[in-house]
Amino acid sequence: MTGLGTMTSGWESTLEGERMTQMPASQSEWSSLDDHILIKAYLRGEQAAFEVLFKKYKDLVGRLVFSIVRESSLVDDVVQDVFLLVYRHLHKFRWDSAFKTWIYRIAVNEAIRQLERTKRWQPFPEGETEPTSLPSSLVVYEVGESPERMMIEGQQRAVVHKALDTLRPHHRVILNLYYLEDQSIQEVAQILEIPEGSVKSRLFYAREAMKTALKPAMQPASVEKQRGSHGIS
Repeated sequence: MTGLGTMTSGWESTLEGERMTQMPASQSEWSSLDDHILIKAYLRGEQAAFEVLFKKYKDLVGRLVFSIVRESSLVDDVVQDVFLLVYRHLHKFRWDSAFKTWIYRIAVNEAIRQLERTKRWQPFPEGETEPTSLPSSLVVYEVGESPERMMIEGQQRAVVHKALDTLRPHHRVILNLYYLEDQSIQEVAQILEIPEGSVKSRLFYAREAMKTALKPAMQPASVEKQRGSHGIS
C-alpha cells in the first residue's frame, strides 16, 4: 500500500478488453474504474489501483468484521490482516466471482479466526439441520415490525445491536451478510463456502433466534397497539 509512484502519460495498457491509451492521472480517475479493471491494473504493477480498492472496501470490511467479533478494539487488527492477505494473494483471485464476495469471504474467515483465538467461536450445531419444508417468510420479510424489517430499515438500532450480541456468532454472520450487507443467497453461499440450501437453513434458525432475542423489546409495542385498538388509555 506504499510507493504509489507517478503515472506516466501515454502509457498503453490492455485491461478488461479495453485499450487504455493513458493511465489514470489522479485518484478520482482511478476510483471511477471497475473492480476487475483495478485488479488487473494492480497485477500489472499499478499500486495506485490497490490503494483505491483499499479505500473502497475498508469500511465495509470493518463493519462486517465488527458484526462478527462485536468488539471495536479487535476490528482494526482484523481489517489489517484481511487487506494484508488480499495484498499478498490478489493474484489468486478467480474472475468468476465479484471481488466483494471474495474479500467478504476473507473477512469472515479472519473474524472467525480471531474468535477462535479468544475461544468465543462456536461451531455450527450438529442438530440444526435443514428443515424438510421452509416457511415462505424465510427470504421475504413480513409486513409489520418484524425483526427483519427492524434490521433492514435500521429502526431501534440499539435494540437490534443488543439482540445481535446475544446470538451465536454463526447466526450473526448469516444475518449480517443477508440483511445488512444485502448479499443474495448465492453470494452468501460463496462467501461461507456452503451449499445454498444450508444458507437457507441457517437463515431460518438465525431468524428464529433473532425473534426470540427481540421479543422483550417488541412486546411493549404490541401491548400498546392492543390497548389502542381497544380504546384503552
